[in-house]
Amino acid sequence: MTRPIIGITMSEAAGIGPEILLRAIEEGSIFTYCQPLLIGDFKILDLARRRFNVNVDFNVIKHFEEAAWEDGKVDVIDLDNIPMGAFRPAEPNAVTGRAMIEYTEVAVRLCIDKKTQGAVGGPHSKKAAADAGIHFDGYPGLIARMTGAKYPFLMLVAGNLRVANVTLHVSLRDACNLISERLVLEAIKAVDEGVKMFGVVEPRIAVAGLNPHAGEDGMFGDEDERHIKPAVKAARGMGINASGPWPADSLFYNVMDGKYDAYVAMYHDQAHIPVKTLAFKKASAVAIGVPINWATVDHGCALDIAWKGIADPGVIIETIKLVSLRGGIKE
Repeated sequence: MTRPIIGITMSEAAGIGPEILLRAIEEGSIFTYCQPLLIGDFKILDLARRRFNVNVDFNVIKHFEEAAWEDGKVDVIDLDNIPMGAFRPAEPNAVTGRAMIEYTEVAVRLCIDKKTQGAVGGPHSKKAAADAGIHFDGYPGLIARMTGAKYPFLMLVAGNLRVANVTLHVSLRDACNLISERLVLEAIKAVDEGVKMFGVVEPRIAVAGLNPHAGEDGMFGDEDERHIKPAVKAARGMGINASGPWPADSLFYNVMDGKYDAYVAMYHDQAHIPVKTLAFKKASAVAIGVPINWATVDHGCALDIAWKGIADPGVIIETIKLVSLRGGIKE
């Protein structure tokens, strides 16, 4: 069996990222799926290892080419970019925010250069990145800037539940203004391609409306008629099995009955509420519409429990497995 090499970032050092990363390595099941390559600051990982008494051995390197892939050890690309005097558990700051971005950039570059077959980003802090003077609205945007992708999207995945956002981390007012036929069509196309990577040959895609009752023939807003309906029609003309726009309040009622393989929501909460209601602490967030294999956990830094030794690694374990399967385990 040939396992894909998957880069995994420590992400926001002050959050639960270091702990869940170490516990995922210690738990061990990810090794059946991939050869993990950690990207972070070894000082922080070592501090977490000792504090939480985690039984993990490292091979500390500076460059990918130095990886030894030894049994019983995990290679870590050590960026050594967080001075210990600037680190406070559960208190993200400009230093940890900049470090988080640097880990992400290394992981993305390794994917672009095809040295790794995928990457997993740990939980991040947009505020810490902003404190460092870095615009960061989530992983898809950063990946798009590095790869040249024009239409990046995020798809939440929990088993066969898959829900993508047309718009993501913007205000609700801005989300409504951003909805266009082109953007909705690009989201549908990205979802179709993304779901096919999970082995679904002809994905059935349900597209949510924006307004109450999907606008009800323009009575409650015309965005559904002007933008969403034409996008669905165009997608069907391309051979994509898409339908809608459907009223969002009832679209997800029978989401687990298998009628659809994926859903396209118009804005952040429209997508995240059903997923976090049905699959809280179980979902991964997959970047689609980008030319690399990337996912992250669908939870934050959990600063209320950070560095207390009680963080659950379940979601990052499942996310690593998901990215590994997309990266191609070859018998």
